[in-house]
Amino acid sequence: MKYKSILLDVDGTLVAVGPNTIPSERVREVLSHAKYVAHVSLVSGRCLDWLKEIFRVLDLTAPSIINGGSQIINPKTGEILWERPITQEDVGKVLRIVTRDGIPFVVSDNGIEYENPPQSEFTNPLAIKLSYFDSKEKSDQCLKILESIQGISAHKTFSWNKERNYIMDIYITHREATKHHAAEELAKILGIETHEMIGVGDARNDVPLLNVCGLKVAMGNADDKLKKIAHYIAPSVDEDGVAHVVEKFILSQLVCSG
Repeated sequence: MKYKSILLDVDGTLVAVGPNTIPSERVREVLSHAKYVAHVSLVSGRCLDWLKEIFRVLDLTAPSIINGGSQIINPKTGEILWERPITQEDVGKVLRIVTRDGIPFVVSDNGIEYENPPQSEFTNPLAIKLSYFDSKEKSDQCLKILESIQGISAHKTFSWNKERNYIMDIYITHREATKHHAAEELAKILGIETHEMIGVGDARNDVPLLNVCGLKVAMGNADDKLKKIAHYIAPSVDEDGVAHVVEKFILSQLVCSG
């Protein structure tokens, strides 16, 4: 099978979880060759501002998925190629719940993140992140409440606080703005079939991404649920697993064709 695209989750896959991280030297070197063989795209819950340095370091040109699946952008210019914001009505429903329950939150509006904003109307609300759940029970309870809002997709993910301690968040997008939907749209933009794509991730919120792709790869540090659906388990992020995947499934195509 000749793969024409590789979709890389960022935190926990391309880089270690934490702020201000960039890919290792080995990963950068391997990807510098891979982008001439296949489309190399990032898939992240981060907004553009939190990805600019990684885009610069990797010098990527293929469209990438950001804001949890609510936008596809040109990493060179920042041009929006596709997007699906949350409706104003659903934003209001979510904010009423989090305000009532005193849950800290961040709204990504047109790529700018606002922490606990006082308003409920936004220009282009792409994602809402509910933060600092200190137990599985509390996050599960909140997800159960959010199920009543039909127009959104909500899932748990791991993040970090100022002390770089792992915490649990809930990430909310439009119901048609998951990594699954965005990957399908990306395939259309690239003019390829989804079975020609490799998806690489580490967390449960990467399940929709992997389910779209022809080759499903979970990192060695991945959640067990993701590993169960994967075709291949790569080394961990600390072992430069992305470099291993690219060499095995992308760069090896050069040898085969030669």
